[in-house]
Amino acid sequence: MRISSARSAVVIAITCATLVLGLPGRHTVSAQNNQNALVAGPDGPVPAGTPAPQAGRGRRAAPPAKPGAPEPILGGVRPPVLGSSGAVSTGHPLTSAAAFEILLKGGNAFDAGVAAILVGGVVEQDLFSLGGESLVLVYPVKEKKVTSIVGQGWEPKGASIEYFKSKGLTDLPAEGLEPSVVPGSLHATLTVLEKWGTMSFEQVAARAIEYCEKGFPMRPRTADTIARQLEFFKKWPDNQQVWLKPDGSMYKPGETIKMPRLARTLTRMVEAERKAKGKGRKAGIIAARNRFYKGDIAKEMVAFLKAHNAPYDLSDFSDFFATIEEPTSTDYKGYTVYKQGFGSQGPSLLQTLNILENFDLRKMGHDSPDYIHTLIEAMKLSYADRDTYYADQAFVKSPGEGLLSKLYAKERAAKIDPLHASKVFVAGDPMFFDSKVKTWAYWKANEQATEVSQITPMTQLLASAGIPKDTTHMSVIDKDGNMFDTTSSGGWISGCVILGDTGIQMSSRGEQFFLDPHHANHVEPRARPRYTLTPSLVLKEGKPFMAIGTPGGDNQEQTILQAFLDVVEFWDDWYPNLHTAFAWPRAQTMHFYGSVSPHRIGFNRMNVEKPISGAVLEELKKRGHDGTMIDQNGVSGCATAVMIDPATGNRFAGADARRDCYAMAY
Repeated sequence: MRISSARSAVVIAITCATLVLGLPGRHTVSAQNNQNALVAGPDGPVPAGTPAPQAGRGRRAAPPAKPGAPEPILGGVRPPVLGSSGAVSTGHPLTSAAAFEILLKGGNAFDAGVAAILVGGVVEQDLFSLGGESLVLVYPVKEKKVTSIVGQGWEPKGASIEYFKSKGLTDLPAEGLEPSVVPGSLHATLTVLEKWGTMSFEQVAARAIEYCEKGFPMRPRTADTIARQLEFFKKWPDNQQVWLKPDGSMYKPGETIKMPRLARTLTRMVEAERKAKGKGRKAGIIAARNRFYKGDIAKEMVAFLKAHNAPYDLSDFSDFFATIEEPTSTDYKGYTVYKQGFGSQGPSLLQTLNILENFDLRKMGHDSPDYIHTLIEAMKLSYADRDTYYADQAFVKSPGEGLLSKLYAKERAAKIDPLHASKVFVAGDPMFFDSKVKTWAYWKANEQATEVSQITPMTQLLASAGIPKDTTHMSVIDKDGNMFDTTSSGGWISGCVILGDTGIQMSSRGEQFFLDPHHANHVEPRARPRYTLTPSLVLKEGKPFMAIGTPGGDNQEQTILQAFLDVVEFWDDWYPNLHTAFAWPRAQTMHFYGSVSPHRIGFNRMNVEKPISGAVLEELKKRGHDGTMIDQNGVSGCATAVMIDPATGNRFAGADARRDCYAMAY
C-alpha cells in the first residue's frame, strides 16, 4: 500500500518501532536482554528468573522436538518481525529507524542502506565511524545479479615494510596513525547511492546531519568504550574535545552528545552537491564525494596527517576509489550464497559450506556433539586456507577457482575425523583444482597446537579482542525485492585519531597487515589489508532470499554460518520468527591466526554457549577439543538479517539479542 501522507508514515513508523522493537532507548534493550536470557530448566531452556515448577503449578509443556531439531525455546525470544513491503535490521535502533524512514519516504533499499551507514557512522562510533570502511553487496532486481562494492581503505604511497621497520616496529600497533589507512566508507557509500539509489546525498544524509547538529543520546556501550580510552585521549586533544564535555568529564549514558565538527564536514559535502545538482542527481553525488576525497576536506585531513609525521600526501586521497567487483559465490542445497572476493575473509564461509555439504547436518541433530564437532572441524580447514591464500587481489592472485571447487571441498571434508579433533593447522593444495594459479610463492600454513595457543587469554584471540573495537552490520530489503547488505567498521573511538576540525576518525585497519614479505597479506604502498568485514547475500533458485551479516571480527563467518544453517537446515523449527533461530546457542573456534596484529593463535581452542549441555561439552573434550562453556549469548556477534519468505513473498527481519541490534518491517 502506498503511503499517502507524511502523517500516515509517522504513525506506521512509530507503531512498528514501539510494538516490534520495544523502543525507546538502550535501557529498554538492556532490560529486554536481561529478561530474555535463557538458563537450563528441568525440561529445557527457560527465561532467567523463572521459578521452578511446584506441585500443581507446572508450566506449559514444551512441544515435542522433531528428530534432529534444536531444543524447544520457551519464551525469552523477541517477537516475529514481519511485513509485506520492506524490512531493515541493523546494529542500533536509530540506524534501523533512519533506513526505515527512507523506505517510507519512497526510497529504495540502496537509498535506505546509505542512510543507515551515514547514521551508524555518527551514533555507533564505538563500532564504526565515517572514517572507517564499508563493505557492501547489492542485488538490484533490474540487473538480476549481485555486485560487490569494496570500500576498504589503502595504505599511503609512503608506507612500506621498510618504512615501519625503520621506526622499530615488528608488528603494526593497534592505535595511533601507524596502522591508519585512507577512509574507504564514504567512497563506497556514495558509489552505491550514485549507481543504484534514487535520492540525493542531501536527502539520505539529513538524519545523520541532524544527529550531529542537535545531538543524540549516548548509549551505555559507547560510554563504556570512551571510559577505556581516556589515556589514549591524552595523546590526542581533538579526540578529547569531541568525546568529553568541555570540563573534561564524561558523558553519561542517556545524555545528549553533539558532533559539530562532523556536521560541518557532511554539510560541506551537501553544499558541493547543491552546486552541481543542475548537472543531474549523479553529478551532485560525485561532487559531494570529490569534495571529501579531492577538495578542501581532503586537504585538511592531509595537513593534519603531515603535521603528525604520517606518510600521506593528497594523492593518497584523491586517487582512492572503492572497487566494484564480481562477488564470489557457491551453491548450498538450492541456495546461492554470495560473498566479497579473496581480499576479504568472505570466501571462507563458502569453503566451509562446500565442506559441510558432504555431511547430513540435520540428521546429526542441532548442537549435538557430532554437529558441533563437524562445524568446528570444517571451519578449521577453511581458516587455514584463509590465513594462507587470501590477500589484496591487486597484489596477489589467489587460487580462487580451486579454493571454491566442490572437488577440493570433498578432498578437505575427507580430512575430518568424526571422533578426533584436529590439532594441526594446515592449508590445502587448491592449485591442483585451479586452471590459472598453479604455484604459491608465499607462506603456507603448516602448524600444530602448542602450549602457547592454549594459554593466551580467550579475549585476546579474536580480532575484536575485548570488544572495545568491533563492527556493525546493516541489511535492507525493499518492496521490489532489491537487497542491500553492508558490514561497516573501523575509525573507532578505540585507538583511532580524529583528524582535527574535520571530525573524521581515521581508520586503523592497517593493523590487519603483516610486516613480513613472505606472508601474502603484507604491507605494500596502496595495498588494502585482507579485511574481516563480510556482508552476505543469498538467492534461492535465482530469486532474492536473504541479506545477513554480523559484527565480531574473526568470528563473523562463524556467526553467519550458524545463523544461516539454523535458518535453512531447521526451517520448520523457527518459521516464521527469525529471532527463534538467532536465539539458539552457538559454538566458536579460535583455530586460526587472529586477523589483528599481533595475530595471536588459538589452535584447538573452542567455546560453546549455554544452554548447550555439559554432557555435550564433555563429549567434545573426549574427542580432543580444548573446550570451554561460556554464558548464554557469550559468543561475540549479532546476526542481523532480512529475508523474503519464498512461500508468501512477505518480508521477515531478525536482530540477534546478543547485542542491541534492531529489526523493523512494514
